[in-house]
Amino acid sequence: MKNRLLAQIIPTNGITDLSSDLLSHNKMRLFHAEHYKNYKWMDLRMFCHNHARYGIPTIELIDYLKNIINNRSCIEIGAGAGDLGFHLGIKMTDSWQQTDPLIKMTYEAMGQPTINYPHDVEKIDALHAVIKYQPKVVVASWITTHAPTEQVYCSNPLGIREAKILDLIDTFIIIGNSDIHGSKPILKIEHKMIQEPWIVSRAKNQDNNCIYIWDKS
Repeated sequence: MKNRLLAQIIPTNGITDLSSDLLSHNKMRLFHAEHYKNYKWMDLRMFCHNHARYGIPTIELIDYLKNIINNRSCIEIGAGAGDLGFHLGIKMTDSWQQTDPLIKMTYEAMGQPTINYPHDVEKIDALHAVIKYQPKVVVASWITTHAPTEQVYCSNPLGIREAKILDLIDTFIIIGNSDIHGSKPILKIEHKMIQEPWIVSRAKNQDNNCIYIWDKS
């Protein structure tokens, strides 16, 4: 990982800990997007930083995704702590990449906490999970693209082979932020991008939160 990926330093003085408000049994509680306006922005960003959260599930987001999934078979890849899949009621999978000692050490060097993977998130590579479960729909949030030499911004050699996954399914949904994820190679494939105020994340520029959707159904 290169210096461009260093975590932004957030001042800690005067920060309010939001953990008791936002977490329940190590999963994020589900609120309307408007709820997050009750918090100071730096408090929310520090919460996300401390608990290794990136995208934030909202009631509106969950309802929107359920409408697209429409009772079809669906799994989440790159699930991390499992907030999104938990509220969608779908199978959650992740490679548990951040438990690797070298990667964990790299994150620590950046001052970035690593994900505490829960037992309801199955440890399995994303592509292997799709082959194993053969879903019609795959959902992902803030996932890292596979690129052998990191020539793609916010990618790494252990990232997700997104185009190969798309070949195996009907609908691929990736939630992210165009500042961070706008250079994904998979975006060269026909898709649509949704931007709504109810898409919430830790990103500096909330206006660029988005959902990318590839739909062959």
